[in-house]
Amino acid sequence: MITKLSSIAEKMASPKGITKKEFLKGCFESSLIVDESEYDLAIEYINNAGITTVEKDDKIFSKTRFTDYKDETFCIVDIETNGNSPQNDQIIELGAIKYKNGKVIDRFESFVYCNFVPDYIQKITHISQNDLIGAPKLKDILSIFKRFIANSVFIAHNVRFDYNFISGSLQKYGFEELLNRRLCTISLAKKTIESEKYGLSYLKEQLHIDTGDHHRAYADALSALKIFEISLKNIPEEVKTTEDLIEFSNPPRRKKKKQAKNQSS
Repeated sequence: MITKLSSIAEKMASPKGITKKEFLKGCFESSLIVDESEYDLAIEYINNAGITTVEKDDKIFSKTRFTDYKDETFCIVDIETNGNSPQNDQIIELGAIKYKNGKVIDRFESFVYCNFVPDYIQKITHISQNDLIGAPKLKDILSIFKRFIANSVFIAHNVRFDYNFISGSLQKYGFEELLNRRLCTISLAKKTIESEKYGLSYLKEQLHIDTGDHHRAYADALSALKIFEISLKNIPEEVKTTEDLIEFSNPPRRKKKKQAKNQSS
């Protein structure tokens, strides 16, 4: 039985990759050897969840480990929601832009039907209850989005929120969790753009980005794309592959503080 695969996805994206044996043990709730059909099932599931796999030297890798980032397909995403919890709240607008080789190759935006939008959300987003009447249901939008993003690299400004909210919503409706590689334009901007602050509205003003209303899904996705493009102009030469770019953008991991040993006389 296939279990949560996020840790396996991380290993596949690492320079060492993952062995087939480790891959199978991680995918199934069993230490027993599984047959080839179950291996094919696990690979198919991983691909459907957002990772293109590559087998090399008896190991399994994410294709992003070998893809030149200039040839990668990125999907820049933004959502508006009626709250912060994918378990209790929902997406009310979704915007996404496919980007490859310096060009926008596809775009998607939609309201999502919802029967309750709090007043404070309406004030922030300017999305009213009436705007959502007749809009597609969330399950349908999620299905469309899964096909749209496919195996692209998921990009957002504060990517953790958008990624986790969408992934949680997908699982809530019986879809595969998101396993797409992801990149945060806040973290990338901190490495490539000098600024006092890195919030989206502040960077838009500083960088003279005019993409329309703030706190609207497509406009904010487009703003994140503009920031991404500016950041790419300041990438070090040693960054070659998609995984190089993701690793470069990631903030350094905090070292765990060693617990002070009790000294007794």
